[in-house]
Amino acid sequence: MTSTCPVTGELIELTVTPDGVTGTSHPEAVVSFLVPSGPFDSGVIESFCHFVHFFASRQADEQWAASRPGTFLLTLGEAAELAARANQRMFPDVLGTR
Repeated sequence: MTSTCPVTGELIELTVTPDGVTGTSHPEAVVSFLVPSGPFDSGVIESFCHFVHFFASRQADEQWAASRPGTFLLTLGEAAELAARANQRMFPDVLGTR
C-alpha cells in the first residue's frame, strides 16, 4: 500500500500482511490517530478518517497534530495491532479467534 505524508509530501510505501507491517520505505513512519468522540455513523469520514494519516517521521506528525486536538501518534506496529484487534472484534465469524 502507499500513502502520501500530508506534511512532507513523501510517498510512504508499506507491505502489510495478516501478521502486520512487514516492510516500509520509511522505517521511522508513524500513524496519526483520533480517539472517537462517539460511535461511528454516516459522518465517520469527516469525524474520524480525516485524522488518520501516515507520516514520514514523528516530527512530521507532531507538526500536523499540534493544531488537531485529540490526535495522537502510533508506531506502524501499534497501528497494525489496533487494526487487527478492531477487525477481530467486529468480524469474529470471518476471522476466527487468534
